[in-house]
Amino acid sequence: MKNLLKLTLSIRNTPDLMFSHGPIFESMLIQYLPNLRQFDYTMTHQIIDEVSIEDFILWPMNVGFYENFNSNWLHIYSLPWPSNKHDKRQLPIVEDGCNTSVTSEVERAQYIKHVKITKRDELVALNTRFPRASQITIGFSIDIKLPSRISKVILTRKTRKII
Repeated sequence: MKNLLKLTLSIRNTPDLMFSHGPIFESMLIQYLPNLRQFDYTMTHQIIDEVSIEDFILWPMNVGFYENFNSNWLHIYSLPWPSNKHDKRQLPIVEDGCNTSVTSEVERAQYIKHVKITKRDELVALNTRFPRASQITIGFSIDIKLPSRISKVILTRKTRKII
């Protein structure tokens, strides 16, 4: 795959610590993908004992840690996040746990695709807080132009009675 220019890797819960060792991983990329120009990366794995995290040199990465059911997890992701509008990488969402990997560069709300809107003033949040939302569920009639990325509007029964 010498001619590959863009690579996106999303690795979940791998026991292989090689994916958190930047210099080794980058040396493989250099060896097998010499023309690589864009590398979008996200990786999570459970921290069992000691984890050796070596910084990536060629590709800027951010490291986050989170806790779920008394287990500690490591999350490494490439910056910028997202790299472009087609970047489909997602943060690991922790149910019934505490996710402390959410940083100023990455907020969970940025990656929500379906938003339920209950008040008129929440429509402004589509452009500011939910930039990836493509579907909305709404309980009232609207008379404004929605962002072009909104491909589906779901009307609740209450809205259908009004219209």
